Amino acid sequence: ITRIEGHLKIEATVDGGEVKDAKCVGTLFRGFEIFMKDRDPRDAVHITQRICGVCPTSHGTTAALNLDAAFGVADKIPNNGRILRNLIQGANYIASHIVHFYHLAALDYVDVTEVADYDGTDPELLKVKDFIARALAAGDMSMLAPFYPRYEGDYRLPKKVAQAAVAHYVEGLNMRRLAHEMSAIYSGRLPHSVAVVAGGVTSHPSIDSIS
Repeated sequence: ITRIEGHLKIEATVDGGEVKDAKCVGTLFRGFEIFMKDRDPRDAVHITQRICGVCPTSHGTTAALNLDAAFGVADKIPNNGRILRNLIQGANYIASHIVHFYHLAALDYVDVTEVADYDGTDPELLKVKDFIARALAAGDMSMLAPFYPRYEGDYRLPKKVAQAAVAHYVEGLNMRRLAHEMSAIYSGRLPHSVAVVAGGVTSHPSIDSIS
């Protein structure tokens, strides 16, 4: 399966247009279960975040919630700790959804070359139009990365809708950056937060960070 974070294989047996059997296989053994053995359990929050560079916060938060339960403090998390955890996780949730929907999956449904003859005034679309023109003039489609090379997708969207989707793709880059910035402000850095720990967080909200 293309454009996912991780490694996954789907095998399907199709007979007469009907799926008769299907299997999902994880093709890469990472070994986290092995090298977590005999370590201080508090290390889990930091180590499990290395599972994924797009959604490390989800893995770290999950580890922290498990540690809360293991240490018997799940009902003793301070309000600020709970709120800051939610803000850190929420910001990464937004960033992850943007990268999945716009920057990974959308390219199978949006034909970026529909912008080649764009005649409007949107500055971002004009930049994409110029980007496409340079590649076409050079006769080198590899200059269109990350839009090329590509698998041929289901490009049924009308031109105007496709052009709007490309504009959203570009806007999504900036929105994702802002979500990352929010998470980094409250979690110390991103990816691989250092603030979320068993029992809450190590950071405090301030007027500057809220602003």
